[in-house]
Amino acid sequence: MNTTPNKSTPFKVLVAAGGTGGHLFPAIAVAEEFARLTDNHCRVEFIGTADRIEATIVPKHGYPFYTIPITGLQKLLSLSTVKLPIRILQSVLRARKILQETKPDCVLCAGAYLSYPVGLAASQLKIPLFLMESNALPGKTIKRLAPRATRIYATFEESRQHFSPSIASRVEVVGNPVRSNLSALPDKATARATFGLQPDKPTVFVFGGSLGAQSINSAVLFSLEHFRSAGIQVLWQTGKSYTPSANINTDSVHVMQFVENMASAYAAADVVVCRAGATTIAELAIIRKPAILVPFPQAANDHQTSNAVALQNEGAAILLRDAEVKERLFPSVQGLLSNVVAQEAMMRSLGVFAKPNAARDIAQAILEQVHQRGRQAL
Repeated sequence: MNTTPNKSTPFKVLVAAGGTGGHLFPAIAVAEEFARLTDNHCRVEFIGTADRIEATIVPKHGYPFYTIPITGLQKLLSLSTVKLPIRILQSVLRARKILQETKPDCVLCAGAYLSYPVGLAASQLKIPLFLMESNALPGKTIKRLAPRATRIYATFEESRQHFSPSIASRVEVVGNPVRSNLSALPDKATARATFGLQPDKPTVFVFGGSLGAQSINSAVLFSLEHFRSAGIQVLWQTGKSYTPSANINTDSVHVMQFVENMASAYAAADVVVCRAGATTIAELAIIRKPAILVPFPQAANDHQTSNAVALQNEGAAILLRDAEVKERLFPSVQGLLSNVVAQEAMMRSLGVFAKPNAARDIAQAILEQVHQRGRQAL
């Protein structure tokens, strides 16, 4: 169905997303749905920072990409913090210039600090602003931009209670978008061959996000000999901030800084070990993959632990605390791999959390809102 707001000109949207894959990949999923719903009669462009994941991933997906000089809040007493107000102002001015040149029909912000100057600039220029919030507890950027937003698309119903009644009325709970290529995973043997893994060995896929997770990486390194002795092969994404002290790639261990082909990585695995961010949770639910979750304890308001507890309470995952993962990683993985009944029960329970149409629902809702706004302007 073509729902382009104006059939004579392409629908145009500027997306502010990045910092981490948890913000970027849901936004890309929505961008893909804009193209599908408009029969490619659209132009989606992204804005982000030059030194984070979006600078690499967005161009690879074929989207135009603009940068702003915004940075996150560092240590309270640091030169970077002192300069932050200047960088915010520079970023707002840069975003205004980009918006004035590209003239989008709307702006979509997926959270994180880079969204703030873009959302602020959109509001100043009276461009419809839409927000995506993947966690139950809305982040600071989303809360600050919410009064200016046309709609806020949330993953959890609990998000409403963190907004005033007038803002809560504009919150729509649709789930967290996932990448479209996760809807049909390759077969296990093909996926394992992609990474040079053996086709018949029990396999665990371990990752801690695009930047990595120190506790998980240390636990894997500590457990490698145990995995080898037990005949378990490991696909290990270390993240860009961690490099093992030696080349440990063997026929049963495949180490990568970053896995771009997540569909194959998930398909190759019998069990996944990872953090408990909202996007990861959404992906695990869609693909129904048994998982051991290690929440990042420094996440804002410890929201990852809340995510992991919710899954564990439904029997959909195993929770390991960050402080205990080194000692408990191997026995937990081995125990789950050896218990097919537990794996099958987890796969069934994950269905409670699956929202396979979230990306489509968000894109459809935005198109309808912009279309309605265009009719009212006539």
